[in-house]
Amino acid sequence: MKKKRLKRVWIYAMPPTAYDFSCNLCHGTDITWSEWEGHIYCYKCKKDVVGNSIFDAPIPFEASKLFGISFDRIDLKTGKRLYMKIKDSKILWEDTPNTDDTTNKV
Repeated sequence: MKKKRLKRVWIYAMPPTAYDFSCNLCHGTDITWSEWEGHIYCYKCKKDVVGNSIFDAPIPFEASKLFGISFDRIDLKTGKRLYMKIKDSKILWEDTPNTDDTTNKV
């Protein structure tokens, strides 16, 4: 049975190539965020695909910050940027930037 696709309600603030996404069919990087959750859109293949990315393996968060990678999100309904924060070992996204570190610098 085919899994039902869900409409995306947020995207990462950075383009998919910032997270080393590529098309899993042609391996190209002429891509953007798909309208579907968990997918990217490949302009060459003209398809929504799952893609390959850094999300295929554990992500060293602190090292990602050193490379300038932000995991902030854009809420597609409101257009607001939601800043990633870690509190009590939990990941949260809030609409106010961190003031105590450089996590949100893009």
